[in-house]
Amino acid sequence: MAWAVPAMAGDDAFRQAVNYVFSGNVDGKTPQLATSIVDESRCIISVETPGNSFLYYLKEIRPGSITIDEHTGKISFEGDSTVVEHTFEQLPKVDRDNKGSITLRGDIERTRNALKLIFSKYCVPKAG
Repeated sequence: MAWAVPAMAGDDAFRQAVNYVFSGNVDGKTPQLATSIVDESRCIISVETPGNSFLYYLKEIRPGSITIDEHTGKISFEGDSTVVEHTFEQLPKVDRDNKGSITLRGDIERTRNALKLIFSKYCVPKAG
């Protein structure tokens, strides 16, 4: 099963895949979460939840490190440098980490297909 409708523009396929991975729907929004692409060429994704802001650097993630745990409902990942920045509302501190996890919000197979599309076509990791 292909992720994108054949007539869909490439940018739309990327946006919908990113939205699905982070929010569980192609619109990238839930009542408590909003996803947006900050920089498409650098694959920087913003996720906002009440009181929290996250920036994900998808090109820094090692695709082989991505695991989906159906029992905990988490997608885990890591990289050699910063893959996520997290800020709390009203706190000046920015937490940076080379590993992270997000909640699995959608269908596991559609999520796998979206991740495959993201990391094979749009956010190919840096060589090194």
